Parts: sequence; structure tokens; C-alpha cells
Amino acid sequence: MLANIKKLVSTKRNAAGFTLVELLISITIITSLSVGLLAIIINDFVVMTRNNETLDMSVDSQNLLRTTVEALRFGAGVRQSNTVADANAPGGGWSTSNANFVIIIAVPAIDAARNYIIDSSTGEPYLNELVYFKSGSTLWQRTLANPAASGNSVKTSCPTATPTCPADKKLTSNLKSMVFTLYDQDNASTTNPLEARSIKIDLAMEKDTFGAPLTLDNSIRITLRNTF
Repeated sequence: MLANIKKLVSTKRNAAGFTLVELLISITIITSLSVGLLAIIINDFVVMTRNNETLDMSVDSQNLLRTTVEALRFGAGVRQSNTVADANAPGGGWSTSNANFVIIIAVPAIDAARNYIIDSSTGEPYLNELVYFKSGSTLWQRTLANPAASGNSVKTSCPTATPTCPADKKLTSNLKSMVFTLYDQDNASTTNPLEARSIKIDLAMEKDTFGAPLTLDNSIRITLRNTF
């Protein structure tokens, strides 16, 4: 009889479940594990996002340098100021200047068949102009079409697109700086675009991610075309 009573009491105790202390300890352990796991997940997400942003900036910088180099190699050099009229230019017109992140590249005008449009009076191609300029952290390219080039395949662009004027081309939105250093035939740096025989482009990209800036530097140097 006594043995049955002890067995009944033991069964009731086992059926009572966790005590309050045991429950609090369990909750504390589970909470600590959850917080630790969440911290690991968040850290991995931040690292992965920053790595992806760095990769994106690297691709953007390579594409920007590639297109700029193509324009310089295809073009007729750098100009001090624009010769093709631009109604939307800043006061005084465009002027190549590192201080204002502006560079003007002269490129030959081509028709829809990608043939040079030749100026019969000189025997050389008419020249359009590409203006690279920085606004905030965005680098833009404005196209200035030579109006004398009949059949010109491009049109002069504008800050905002209209039925007769395409919008300026946005090249990148994460630009910190883009510096063009000009070198003459003696490999000495010069500020005169007419004397430039090669150009070094130093490009710096920057993007704020999770409150910390990501930076990326890239550079290239190219030799300019002497003549057409």
C-alpha cells in the first residue's frame, strides 16, 4: 500500500512539468542563442552586401574607364573649351578643368552607316564634342552635335529629355573624383589640352553602405591619336 502511494506521488510530480526557475533558465538560454544567431545572420548580410557593392563599383569603374578610353582613342583629342554651341552650358560655356570635373573630348561625326562625315573644305571629319561633367556624385556625359555635319547620327543632348533633345547620359552615380592629367610629347605634365599626347585618368568611386563609406580607386593612362 505504501509503495503504491509513493508511486502515485512520484507520478504526480513528474506530470507537474517545468518549475518556474527551470522555465526562466530555458527562456534565457533560448534568447541568448537567438540573439547570437541573429547577430551572425546580420553580420553575414552586411558583409555580403558590402562585398556586392564593392563588386558593383568595380564593374562601374571598369566600364567608365573603358568607355572614356574608347572616346579618347576614337576622338581627336581634348579641347580647352567647347566649340559647338550649347544652350544649356554653364555661364561662359564648358571649359576643361579638373577643379570642376569637366573634360571635353572631340570625336568625329559619323552618319547612320558609321561613315565619317567629311568637311570638304578641309578634307577632315567634322567633329562633335563629348562633355564629361560631375554634378554631386553623378558623372554625366553631354553630347554636342556639330550642326554643320549633314547626316550626323547624334543629337545634342539636354539636362532633361524633350521631343527634339535626348537627355544627357548618366555614366555613374557613385563618383568621388575623376582627375585627368595631361602629358606632352616630352612626358611632362601640362594644362594645355592642345599639347597633350597622352592622358592619365585617376578615378575614385565612393558609396555609403550601412553608415560606412566604401571606396574604390582605379586608373589608366592612354596615348592620344595624333591626327586623322
